[in-house]
Amino acid sequence: MDIAFEFRRERKLGEIVQDFINLLRIVLKHFFYTIFRLAVIPLCGMLVLVYYITTKINLTSTARFSESLDIFGIASIAIGLLLLVGMVFFGLAIEYFILLKNNRNTDFNSADVWQAFVQHIALYLKFLAVSIVATLILAIPFMICVLILAFIPLVGSFAIGILSAFIGVWFFCSFLFYREGYFDATSSLQETFSILRKKIVDYSVSSYIVSFVFQILLMMLSLMPTIIFGLIAYNTIGFDDTFFNTLLGRMLVSLGATVVVFLSIVYYMSSVLVYGIIYETAKEIKYGQDIYEKIERLGGRDDVR
Repeated sequence: MDIAFEFRRERKLGEIVQDFINLLRIVLKHFFYTIFRLAVIPLCGMLVLVYYITTKINLTSTARFSESLDIFGIASIAIGLLLLVGMVFFGLAIEYFILLKNNRNTDFNSADVWQAFVQHIALYLKFLAVSIVATLILAIPFMICVLILAFIPLVGSFAIGILSAFIGVWFFCSFLFYREGYFDATSSLQETFSILRKKIVDYSVSSYIVSFVFQILLMMLSLMPTIIFGLIAYNTIGFDDTFFNTLLGRMLVSLGATVVVFLSIVYYMSSVLVYGIIYETAKEIKYGQDIYEKIERLGGRDDVR
């Protein structure tokens, strides 16, 4: 199905949010159906991983400190695996967006998205390493800014959210500029920042608004079922100190943790669409005005216009 959506054009704050809603409305069903088919096996693996971790923690909760070190090792491995799983899901959403904007239709399936991701997996791993190093470097100044903003009533919390949203946009756009061959991995963050800073307020606020709406929706989706299930379970099964050491208790914890992780992944994958729109907007501002001059220089022609 062809989609009537203009990806590459300049947008203001309100236009970014509106275009995200328009694009999500067009591809919502196809997007989640395509990605969910690829997510079944990783989610099952995640359920097993969470169950194993909760089993170890429950069985060793009274162990000595030396024996408890194994738990920290398992938790570290689990965090690493979850990071890789998150990269895979995020990468699948990125490849979906690239296929969508290049084809300008939804005539592709899960196999096409997976093939595109596997083809460029080396780029993802390389940029992941660069991102980890950059995050470690930015951690201290970011925390200083957060501490300063935290003392500002009301406005401070919004400012922290907007700052966090900008960092997400910055890293995402940096990867796409690298993924599409504009910059290399090591210079993409610096080059992208110089592009985004021209409209840093529009990009940050629009991303924050969309993230805020998604967080409310996810909270509504997860909060009420949790409360209802908890009340029913409390009145029928009965919770006590040993409940979560039982098979049923560990299964409930594992299932609940998997659902929470899945909803978080859905949130981040959906944010790819608004990040992608921001990326296309930034690319248009950077390269749109002199694109004919670039083509003219490459082709050696004077009649390009």
